[in-house]
Amino acid sequence: MRTLIVIPILLTLAGLVSSSRLAADETKGEDAGKLVGTWKMVSARYGGRESDLPNRLTTLKHITPAQYMWVSYDQDGKVVRTAGGPYTLKGETMESTPEYGMSADFEVIRGKRQSYTVKVEGRRWFQSGTLSNGMTLEEVWERVETK
Repeated sequence: MRTLIVIPILLTLAGLVSSSRLAADETKGEDAGKLVGTWKMVSARYGGRESDLPNRLTTLKHITPAQYMWVSYDQDGKVVRTAGGPYTLKGETMESTPEYGMSADFEVIRGKRQSYTVKVEGRRWFQSGTLSNGMTLEEVWERVETK
């Protein structure tokens, strides 16, 4: 009797995994692979001004085939800002919609589509654009290698 219950559950789970993988592949296209991984912010300009954010906080961005997430934490490891959600990448255009996070800067763009120009050169990722709130950004990220 248990086998009759377990088999439909396993088939349902397998279908969900397959369809989510397919949806992620279709959404991201062939360009997504160049960003998948972990990145550390090394410099930033917001509103045309150099930011000291990379000196004050460690900011990491994690990119998977389906989602992105960034987090900033202080020297004690306390998370002070974060956001994430789905994204698409086509050529040099990345679009994302922050769905979850915490901080005042997240609240301003929550649920709104953001569009960026991205370029990867070696271990560096250059990201620029204008946020939905009108703030311009230019960020440089460096790929975090495994040790």
